[in-house]
Amino acid sequence: MSRQEVMSDPRGFSAAAPVAIESARDRLVEVCGNFEIAPHVKSDHITGAIDARRFGPFNAAFVATRVRSIWRDQRMIRRDPARNLFLIYQESGRSVIRQGETESLMQPGSFHLVDSAFPSQFQYFDEVTRKISVHLPREETVRRLGQACIGGVPIDRADPLNVALEAVLLKLLGAGADTAGRLSDTLVELLGTYLRCRETQTPSAEAEEMARLRQARELIALNARDADYGLEDLCTDLGLSRRSVQRLFSKVGETPSAAFQEVRLALAHRQLSADPKRTVAEVAFASGFNDLSHFHRSFRARYGAAPGALRKTAGSTD
Repeated sequence: MSRQEVMSDPRGFSAAAPVAIESARDRLVEVCGNFEIAPHVKSDHITGAIDARRFGPFNAAFVATRVRSIWRDQRMIRRDPARNLFLIYQESGRSVIRQGETESLMQPGSFHLVDSAFPSQFQYFDEVTRKISVHLPREETVRRLGQACIGGVPIDRADPLNVALEAVLLKLLGAGADTAGRLSDTLVELLGTYLRCRETQTPSAEAEEMARLRQARELIALNARDADYGLEDLCTDLGLSRRSVQRLFSKVGETPSAAFQEVRLALAHRQLSADPKRTVAEVAFASGFNDLSHFHRSFRARYGAAPGALRKTAGSTD
């Protein structure tokens, strides 16, 4: 077992250790309600620890696990009525939260408001992840915050209110009984402020997608020369899952891999035209290609001529 899997810290996380999956499931149900767990490999054990704590008026779960997924479907919801909204904070590791049409990549410092009245899925990478789930009584929270909190809401990591939420939550971890109540109320008020701002300032879904697509293209252009920079790096930089990034490009009839290749081919074309003294191999590697055969085929398909032919033509005009 790695050091990461056994470490704990004073914030309240118990050491993640091998535990029978049935025991882990029972503990998860006890602390969070009806959820199911799937391990990364076929096994009757997982690595994990699930604990409960009290934050002023709210219960909270500290979940340290190495699993493939945790989910709650409609059947579970019927058996276990939705009592809470879960304000999820990703303390370490990465995961993807899906609820309804919403999907978000969770990284350290990320928040997501999950509605237990709707099916949800937590997809994990092959690593120990640690989350804090603050349980907000659903009926009272909807009364205070309005309909905007229904159905699950991702919190934009770039929003200053995300930083404020994190600061208050982390302060809550070490707060005494005399201040925990006030800090808990502040947490909810900040969440309400974020939801109100989101309702009035969020651009149309189409405009937001186009802005994300422009950002993706800028990142590809910025990193095109690095052959090791690929889709996973782009997803991390955008704070989106692989499927979300693929969906962005599909809106314009493209794929991320095609976008990478187009930028790198254009870069190679410019270099061959501007500096014909450089070899084709030098230009290919400097443009983010690490397979010369693939580069030659792709270049010919895109420009109707081999890269060497373009280089000769550019050289003859000097």
